[in-house]
Amino acid sequence: MPSRKKYQSRPIKPFHLWQDDSQGSGANIEILPLIDVIFCILTFFILAAVNFSRQQAISLDLPQAKTGVPQMQNILIVTIDDIGQLYVDRNLVSRSDLAWEIKKYHQANPDGLMTLYAAKNSTYREVVEVLDILREVGGARVALATLPEGSQPSATPPTPGLNPAFPGLPDSIDPFSNPPSPPTP
Repeated sequence: MPSRKKYQSRPIKPFHLWQDDSQGSGANIEILPLIDVIFCILTFFILAAVNFSRQQAISLDLPQAKTGVPQMQNILIVTIDDIGQLYVDRNLVSRSDLAWEIKKYHQANPDGLMTLYAAKNSTYREVVEVLDILREVGGARVALATLPEGSQPSATPPTPGLNPAFPGLPDSIDPFSNPPSPPTP
C-alpha cells in the first residue's frame, strides 16, 4: 500500500483561512491603516473648511427705533465698536484716515448715503465726533443705524448664540450685510 505522503503535494493545514500561503500569494494591502489615514485627512479638510468659511463680523448692540423705512442703495457703513475703534465697511481705520475714506466715497457717490453704526456702549463724544467728520466731508446724507423695536429685549439677557426676538437668527448683528433696520436720515 502506498503511503499517503506520495499523493499529497503539501501537508494538510487545518484552519487554512488566515495563514500565509507563500506559494500562491501576491501583494497584500492592509486596508485598516489606509482607512485610518483617509479619515485623518478627511477630518483635517473638514476642519479647515469650517474655519475658512466663518464670517467675520463686528458684534454690535445697536439701539432700537420705532420708525424708519428700509433704504437699499449704495451705502457707506461707518462703525464705532464698544471700545471706540472705527471701521469703514469692513476695514479698521484711524480717525485721521476716516476723512480721507469718506472723501473718496463721496467723490465716487455724490448722492450716496453714509450710515453710522454705533454700538450701544460707545460714548456720546465718539458718536458726535464721527458725525461731525461725516457731515464736514460728505455733506448732509448721514444716517444713524438702529434696530427695530422689540428685536432685542432690554429686560432679559439674550440667550448666547440666539436672538429671542427672532428665533433662528444669531444675536450678533453684522453691520456689513443688509442693514437690520432702516437708517433714519
